Amino acid sequence: MDISAVPSHLSPWKTAWASDPLSASRDWFTDARFGLFVHYALCSLIPGGKPGLLELMGGRRDLVSLLEASPQEITEAPIAADERAHCRTVKDELFRTFDAERFDADVFCDLAEAAGMRYVTLTTKHLGGLYLFDTSVSDSKAPNTPAARDLVAEMTAACSRRGLGYFHYVPPHVARTDGEHWERNNTILRELLTNYGPVAGIWFDGIGQYNKSSANYTRLSEKFAMVRELQPHALISFKEGAIGEEDFVTPEHFLLPHPVQWDTPARQGQWQMRIERWRRTYASERVGLFEGKLREINTVMQECEGRDACGSQGGWINDESVRHLSADEVWFQLKVARELKANLLMNIGPRGDGSIHPDDDRVLREIGDRIGQQGWPGEA
Repeated sequence: MDISAVPSHLSPWKTAWASDPLSASRDWFTDARFGLFVHYALCSLIPGGKPGLLELMGGRRDLVSLLEASPQEITEAPIAADERAHCRTVKDELFRTFDAERFDADVFCDLAEAAGMRYVTLTTKHLGGLYLFDTSVSDSKAPNTPAARDLVAEMTAACSRRGLGYFHYVPPHVARTDGEHWERNNTILRELLTNYGPVAGIWFDGIGQYNKSSANYTRLSEKFAMVRELQPHALISFKEGAIGEEDFVTPEHFLLPHPVQWDTPARQGQWQMRIERWRRTYASERVGLFEGKLREINTVMQECEGRDACGSQGGWINDESVRHLSADEVWFQLKVARELKANLLMNIGPRGDGSIHPDDDRVLREIGDRIGQQGWPGEA
């Protein structure tokens, strides 16, 4: 795909794009309202999702994190030999069985369109450390698995054909700018921004790590400038935001500090806990940086502790033991987002074979029908 041509999702803004690509993208994003988040990873092969992976690693979060490394880095890790061997065994087994047999980019786009969504955000790498695209920085990538495919290429092409926007989700380490991370992460971004045609933007994860160790991110402004040089129209987010140069903020579950009367006592209590924590910490000190920014709330089709206070630690990666939201619950989430003038990015976690959970498919299609019949909720 030609990255110098107007992106298909911006075709209705072609005239504005010709004079100010970034402004055209911001106008498109405001109009888009609703997007599909797709969390797919090696961890998707584990029926229990993220909690299942943690259990598989003996409850050791450090070993879960080590799975993100390459096989060679795991072998050289300064831990006990049996722990290294266990990490290698788990990663090798997941890698060996990753065939993405039912991962079909057109099926995801079909669902997005049916739901009234205007864009798709895909994890280019997530739990388990598998890059879903053909990168030069690691051999731990989907083209080297039994799938033998570049899933990012498939999704970007499918979105382009449909006129859907597409965002590259990049994992927390890609935002880092310190030491050896600088060149490696810039290589990853260059590959994503030059090998896959024009995209709607880059969705950086990992704001929690930034808040804990901002010294590892002192060159973020340079990193953002590189994104804009490679694709001048591309939007940038870094969760709740770090330096104020992001185009939009995208907090998980709740757009703080804006009050909402939630639909269940558990969600109301979770919101109250989050707002109290927000008031005590960094976020309130930086809020002025993000006044007037575009907004997106990202949340999940599965129940999760962070929103529902339900005891489930999962939510983003498919967990076969977890309840999925009903159409009424999704409609409420969309209503809240629209009342707050925010987009809603609703996540689904495909099963290990890449297929969409039937509950998610049914409910999101019903949401699309409701939008068609009733219009957008929360809009006067």
